[in-house]
Amino acid sequence: MLMTFLSDYVPRVGELVEFRIPDHVVEKAKHAPVHPVPPSPVQENHLARYLANLQAGRPQSPWLGLAFDLPGRIDTAALAGALRKWTLRHETMLTWFSAEPNEATEGGAGTTLTRHMVTPEYVDVQPVPRGAFTSEDAVREHLREQFHGGTSPMCWPPFTAAAVLGEDSSTVYFAIDHAHSDAYSMLLVFDELRALYQAEQEGTEAVLPEVGSYLDAGVLEHERAAALQADSPGVQSWVGFLLSGPMPSFPLALGLSPGETRASLSFELDLLTAAEADAFAKACRPHGAGFSAGLLAALGVVHRDLGGRSVYRGLSVVHTRNEVRWLAAQGWFINLVPVAFPLTEDGADSRPLSLVELLGAAGAGFRSACKLASVSPLRVAELAGFPLQSDDSAVLPIVSYIDGRHARGSRDWEGANCNGLYDSSPSSEVMMWVNRRWDSTYMRVTYPDTPEARVNVPRLFDRFQYVVRRIAQGDDEYTCGPTVPASAGC
Repeated sequence: MLMTFLSDYVPRVGELVEFRIPDHVVEKAKHAPVHPVPPSPVQENHLARYLANLQAGRPQSPWLGLAFDLPGRIDTAALAGALRKWTLRHETMLTWFSAEPNEATEGGAGTTLTRHMVTPEYVDVQPVPRGAFTSEDAVREHLREQFHGGTSPMCWPPFTAAAVLGEDSSTVYFAIDHAHSDAYSMLLVFDELRALYQAEQEGTEAVLPEVGSYLDAGVLEHERAAALQADSPGVQSWVGFLLSGPMPSFPLALGLSPGETRASLSFELDLLTAAEADAFAKACRPHGAGFSAGLLAALGVVHRDLGGRSVYRGLSVVHTRNEVRWLAAQGWFINLVPVAFPLTEDGADSRPLSLVELLGAAGAGFRSACKLASVSPLRVAELAGFPLQSDDSAVLPIVSYIDGRHARGSRDWEGANCNGLYDSSPSSEVMMWVNRRWDSTYMRVTYPDTPEARVNVPRLFDRFQYVVRRIAQGDDEYTCGPTVPASAGC
């Protein structure tokens, strides 16, 4: 699946149909009863950022989207039925949140977040024709308005869907607020909706894996967070990271003042072919590094060579699908972990570590970080008494790696023209997503639109691409020197 920004996506033109929850059901949902399970810790953080941006009038795009083709002219009634069954399959999709001021908090400025749950029997999805769209720009703009207006954590439903019909094939569009789904969950939507749609057409039941409820996962997260104390090993590891250096940041100038944000730009970069990705993994393994750690080692090289850093410090995304019931569940099953490892040898000469040494150091650093997968950074911040981010609206710089080959239906992505759709929000940092598919491994980078960032961000990741490929080629002694092509950024 390709990670595509909506502004770059080229949609199909034709007859557009939306799939909507009837107005009388939406009205009933406004009065849905309170559900005792609070938002999960990661949902709390998402809701806090959503409300902060809303109050400040800052633009934001907190949704995740999906586009894929189905053969022939879609049976809209069957797809509506598939969407209804998909909603009922994942309990988090039946919920929404309300926010009320909490005067009992320190300073009286707190907010109480409450979950509400819609009665499953109320759920209904109906196809609504929207007419013919004759230009790609018109379809894209309609989708942007639909996705922005039809996804919110503070009302129900939190998702929206549409299709552009064709005779030989049709394109399905789907978007949901991030509170109820993560990037890997979106990979799963493709295969589930296809299976449910086919079953609706055939009058059968789709054969899909059983799934647990993200509400139950949230309860477990709260229990784990509540069990943490200031002297807990996981908390001490986080605190040690936070006190040992500055917060992770891009190593080159971005041209921003503290607290300033700019509209985001993005680019995609091919990293490895399928064969090169296999070679990369094979080259990393003898040195105690998996694919993720190998990428971090390459990132460490460019942080050192271009940014002058002697230690790599970053925040990596790791999954928390640590039980069978979560493997196919919809929800936000991720956490951030702090990764640190040396880039130079201690001593007066500060000798740069070789690639072999860096792979070993990155592997050890990443394994240590993964032990914190069940530790809530928000709970750490609460116990330590200092925030992880400057304000509720801020987004921390992350490095994400997903091996999409594990997702059901992943071999069909290319044939179905499957795209993960996203929209950009203003930012102050650089975000990096690496995605491995059956045919290639590529990365998507977003960064703030400034003159300095337009130069420095592509420059750094051009070098990163070069280093990754050198690792795949088995080059254990990479150094930046006159033999490195100019395009590598030396």
